[in-house]
Amino acid sequence: MPFIEIAKKRFSCRSYLQKTVEKEKLMQIMEAARIAPSACNVQPWYFFVISR
Repeated sequence: MPFIEIAKKRFSCRSYLQKTVEKEKLMQIMEAARIAPSACNVQPWYFFVISR
């Protein structure tokens, strides 16, 4: 799908379910973020996972 089509279908979600995200899914998301490229491989980000 071309990027323009993806951009046209995006939306902002302002209501969330009271449902816990599975640990396996969180780990996949964190791994994808960890290996994502950054300018000059600086990786200037921090990640926090807060759960109850």
